Amino acid sequence: MSRQELLIGTHPKPPNFFGRWLNSTDHPETDRQCHRSLTQTGKMPKNEIIDWLANKVIHHHYKDEKIQHLKNKYRELGFAKYAEHMESIRRIPNDDKVRKGNMTEIILCEYVLNSTKKQLIKTFRFRYSTNIDQSMKGDDVLMVDYDYEEDDIEVYLGEAKFRKTPAPEVVRDITNALSTDKKPLSFTFLVDRLLESASTKEIGSHLEQFVIETVKQQGKITYSGLLLSQEACVKTVQNHLDSDNPKLVFLSLGVENPTDLMKKIFARVEEKLADPEQL
Repeated sequence: MSRQELLIGTHPKPPNFFGRWLNSTDHPETDRQCHRSLTQTGKMPKNEIIDWLANKVIHHHYKDEKIQHLKNKYRELGFAKYAEHMESIRRIPNDDKVRKGNMTEIILCEYVLNSTKKQLIKTFRFRYSTNIDQSMKGDDVLMVDYDYEEDDIEVYLGEAKFRKTPAPEVVRDITNALSTDKKPLSFTFLVDRLLESASTKEIGSHLEQFVIETVKQQGKITYSGLLLSQEACVKTVQNHLDSDNPKLVFLSLGVENPTDLMKKIFARVEEKLADPEQL
């Protein structure tokens, strides 16, 4: 079994979305590299890819009750007045850079969820952004695998970046952000969100007992980095990935035109929100 599989599991197989959309290669690991490259299979219709990712964007930014509120308002107000109302409670950023950053984080989060095949505890942090057109501070991805029987946890920490053109600098930025010194800064944020809901309060209380230093000292953190860029990013990562973190798996996701993909995803998001009956 490769180190990539030990850390985040095997690449999903069809009919899973990621299995249909992407091929996967686990490159031979070394003391300084653990790289899984992802490339498009070309077998999944583009409209299905865009639709699935658009749904995830909405799901990560809007609470379920907010979606229901939008549907109710659409039926009550009609299209024109609803459009004005939707802008007043907008959760989707307008800033292009923030959109790309958010989408890349969402892809990393969803990929790790699907590859680990675990019921990881998480929070949809974009729902809590105080300034939707500014990148949120904290960990790009933070999820927790909690073992009830052993009362033990494994933290999954991630850093994701979008680049139109891959460059060595961004590979270094991601690996530096996921060094062995990196602590899960958003752990308290996750616990607070869990404690807010009656359905998750118990698990929140359990996680609250774990001190970040204890998690770090016991090596209970798995790190994953994602670079989403052009197809050449696999070579860029392979040539420049250099990390002393034995629990880091680096994911490169190369697509033919990443900027166009982002534009189409968010155009579809806007279409769905304009007619929330589609949600």
